[in-house]
Amino acid sequence: MKLYIERFNRRDWDGLRELISADARLRIADAFRGRFADSPYFSNYERWSMPRKLGLADVEDETVVVVLRRDVDTFTPYSFVRLHVSGQHIDRIVDYSHCPWIVPLAEDVVRVHAS
Repeated sequence: MKLYIERFNRRDWDGLRELISADARLRIADAFRGRFADSPYFSNYERWSMPRKLGLADVEDETVVVVLRRDVDTFTPYSFVRLHVSGQHIDRIVDYSHCPWIVPLAEDVVRVHAS
């Protein structure tokens, strides 16, 4: 997960693709479900105008990637991404970026690390 976060924060989309297995499944809640290879996943992040970065968070006893959005003077949790790692590759991504309402619903969010 840390390598995923580091490459994302550098906008190293090709490096991220190397981490994701060829047959990985992608689910963007409320927006997309299918093969990662069939999605424009990273190009959507490139188009975002709001400053953001990734970190790790413990959410209700599960370690997840947290999307942090720049507010006036700090980064705050905006949404979550679940990664499932098999061996050295990510084989499943569930991204809740289109569901920012999910952060307030999480009962226990503890930010562990933000790069």
